[in-house]
Amino acid sequence: MFLELESVGRTFVIERRRSVQELCVLEDVSFGVAEGSFVAICGPSGCGKSTLLRLIHGLQKPDKGEIRVRGERVLAPNLDRGMVFQHHNLMPWRTVVRNVELGLEAQHLPKDEVRQRAKLWLDKVGLSEFATYYPAQLSGGMQQRVGLARALAIDPQMLLMDEPFGALDAQTRVLLQEELERIWEANAKTVVFITHDIEEALFLADRVLVMSARPGRLIADIAVDAPRPRRDAWRTAPEFAQLKGDIWKLLRTGQSEVLLEGAGT
Repeated sequence: MFLELESVGRTFVIERRRSVQELCVLEDVSFGVAEGSFVAICGPSGCGKSTLLRLIHGLQKPDKGEIRVRGERVLAPNLDRGMVFQHHNLMPWRTVVRNVELGLEAQHLPKDEVRQRAKLWLDKVGLSEFATYYPAQLSGGMQQRVGLARALAIDPQMLLMDEPFGALDAQTRVLLQEELERIWEANAKTVVFITHDIEEALFLADRVLVMSARPGRLIADIAVDAPRPRRDAWRTAPEFAQLKGDIWKLLRTGQSEVLLEGAGT
């Protein structure tokens, strides 16, 4: 198994003026991801999805359990794990091409190779003609394409995506979903994709992992058996509607159970 999570838990300590409180965000999360697969994690707001992704990246450490990539325990961030955030986090003082070069510079590659690879990925995301623009001169969708190019330019083994299209309008979001699928099929990266959008998860993923409300627990692992490349026909297929309904019921049930458990304490 390429990525393995075993009984992972994460609790935050919140210090207030006169008290210290503990907030359990993730509880006993276990799953595996095969190399080259696309896995979406879906759940209600506040269930710990983004925290889980940061743990996989190595930006944070779990309080319990273990995370392994290719059998090696994740202890810190690594360039083998590329990250794409909801907010692109581009450097406003750098041009588009210089933003894409950022991760490559950390690999201490020759300047010519850095520029060549940055331009290659700008071409793949359709932004070659905007290489000398600054982020503020681009639309939100174009900025997110730059973020995707930056993450892929370093050639990571795994791509971690934290609701990357969540802030975009509906039309741009659909277009970038199709673009992401095309790039993923061409490059065979392992992808873990966080989203609260059930339709987005079903369009992109081979598997959808469903989480409960906080503390986040894995409540379902659903295979999405649909041919690729996927197009609008899949979004309107009866199987798509059935899976969407199933996941929605799971989310409602998982949330209700947590609320009922908390009501008696």
